[in-house]
Amino acid sequence: MVDFAQEHLAPFLSHLKEGNVISHPLDKNFTAVFYGFTDISATLDALKLTETLIGLSPPRSSKVNKDDYLKFLVGAYLQEVYILEQRLTAYGKKMSRLYKSGGLPEKVKRVVYEPLEKILTIRGSHVHQERFTDDDLNTVSTYVLFSRFKETYAEDVHFEYAQARRKWKRQIEENNRATASIVDQYFDLLFEHMCQQGKFVPPSIK
Repeated sequence: MVDFAQEHLAPFLSHLKEGNVISHPLDKNFTAVFYGFTDISATLDALKLTETLIGLSPPRSSKVNKDDYLKFLVGAYLQEVYILEQRLTAYGKKMSRLYKSGGLPEKVKRVVYEPLEKILTIRGSHVHQERFTDDDLNTVSTYVLFSRFKETYAEDVHFEYAQARRKWKRQIEENNRATASIVDQYFDLLFEHMCQQGKFVPPSIK
């Protein structure tokens, strides 16, 4: 995919340096194929970023509460999983249309949506009502509230936060490994229709 993009973009970049703009009969399909691929890659990077951030200490600022910070990261993670599912589904449908592979969307649903359904259900049940939380996150919030009135609860905040962060860090790490496997299967499925003899073929040429 990257080799195809470099080959396709090289003439454009060369002409742009000279102040010229050229068109190419593959422009629309190139945008659909390549930038759809990069959108999925960017979402995977965002999932990896949340995994990294949740393993780090929160910002040392009185303006950032530990409970809010952790809830924000967990919510961001769930949101990115939802975005990934949406992009995988949309990209699969678009490639099905471009490569005239009618059975592809149903196969994509089995490979993508069904394995991710549990995570998507967690996200979907709260997103239109309030930010996601669970018992561990609620416990952290409770002790943060108590600590505003009694400093003696500061130690409890630290302990409960560490417990909740450890749990979610482990969960996100496990989910990201499973998600990476799902995406690998997804592209193996798509490349059966997008490649010939192991080489990517643009849809208008195939």
